[in-house]
Amino acid sequence: MNALRRLSITARITIGSLIVAALFALVAVVIIRIGVSSILHNATLTLLSNDVAAPAQSLATKPTGPFDLPGGGQELAIVDDQGAILASTMPEGLEDRMPSLVDRGPGVRDVQVGDEHYVVLTRDVETPNGTMHVVAARNEETTALLLDRLTAALLAGAGVLIFAFGGASWLLTRTALRPVSRMREQADRIAASTPDEAGLLPVGPAQDELSELATTLNDLILRLRASADRERQMVSDASHELRTPLAVLRGQLELAELDAGDPEALLHDIRSSHSTAIRLAQLANNLLELSRIEAGPSSGRIDWRTLVDELTDAIDRARLLVSSDDEATGISVDFDYDPRRRPDAGSRVALSPTDFGRILDNLLGNAITAIRTSPESHPEDTVTATLALADREGEGGEGGQEVVLTVRDTGPGMPEEFIPVALDRFTRADGARTTGRSGGGLGLAIVAALAGAAGGRVILANAKPSGLTVTVRLPLRHD
Repeated sequence: MNALRRLSITARITIGSLIVAALFALVAVVIIRIGVSSILHNATLTLLSNDVAAPAQSLATKPTGPFDLPGGGQELAIVDDQGAILASTMPEGLEDRMPSLVDRGPGVRDVQVGDEHYVVLTRDVETPNGTMHVVAARNEETTALLLDRLTAALLAGAGVLIFAFGGASWLLTRTALRPVSRMREQADRIAASTPDEAGLLPVGPAQDELSELATTLNDLILRLRASADRERQMVSDASHELRTPLAVLRGQLELAELDAGDPEALLHDIRSSHSTAIRLAQLANNLLELSRIEAGPSSGRIDWRTLVDELTDAIDRARLLVSSDDEATGISVDFDYDPRRRPDAGSRVALSPTDFGRILDNLLGNAITAIRTSPESHPEDTVTATLALADREGEGGEGGQEVVLTVRDTGPGMPEEFIPVALDRFTRADGARTTGRSGGGLGLAIVAALAGAAGGRVILANAKPSGLTVTVRLPLRHD
């Protein structure tokens, strides 16, 4: 079995085809031999019946003879009721057994005389002189020779057909697996080429298993390339964005070393280094989170009630952030939703509760930071989060509804030319509207990635007379 597994697919299919063909050929030869043997045996019985018909008819009217037995190789015998042979063309070996054949009564029997095999037919004939017997015999040597030659011919023909079938199986298998060879050669070229030069596996025009295999492998190649692109992008982003804070941290530590004799200056340097280290950790966590989100669609599901719970929890966190920041004191954080309107039963957003809470935290934190850092901020500034249901715009999606999360603030807004790129990673407008915690320009990128993973989208627009409106539209799906 292990040796068979080491063979190629073509060899295994060919060997299997030969075995199956040999079995079918052997069964066919046996069936044909049995059928021909039966036909020849029936023919022999018919000939024996014809052989005894004329002598039996003559014996019924002339029991005393003369007995004119036909020649031409017909083996016949006339036996009286005492077992005496009155006339015979039988071979001597059969004549010696005549009394026992007659005593056994009429019928057909197989008799072996030396190397010769005979089929013997005995028929009783009622005559005026009593019951007499006509015995006919046929030598089966010719029939056996015919069967042997027929079997030899059938085996020879079956052998030719088996080898022809094996050759055809080999050719057909090679032809059928030729696309696999082309796919393997293309895969070797893809492995040896650069990502920009690499193509995809060829997909044949036939809608067969090989085409499905090539399509599946192409999808896998595209996913692997996308994953490699994300990894390269993350490494590039990390090396670019971490360079500056690392250099700042190194400078702060060197400064702390120089201020070793001044406790107050040393404490200030340590606190600055700690703040920079926290920023580095948050930036690294955001990069890893963004890479995780872009790696594939979310497997979580969240219903309307949980969405509302996450909204109220995020508002509490935002209010705590405002109360703990002296510069943000006075900013009002509120929320709104319609408790009377609910989606269809079983409708859910393809996000986990944690991911939806992250969207809220980023948007609310972004809005609070924008107001806090604006030179035109005033005590009446507000941040409002609204959760609502709406019909999906221009889409025949499942359920036909979507969740609309809107976060509005009365801050300074965004430059209009920056809005088209605001969702890209590491982009900052003049005035640095960021998440406020990492300062790395990843907050809105994470929001956009989470919304995209759930099949949704993010829309940014400046409000009148001031402020920014961020709208996140998330489609509802049925389980």
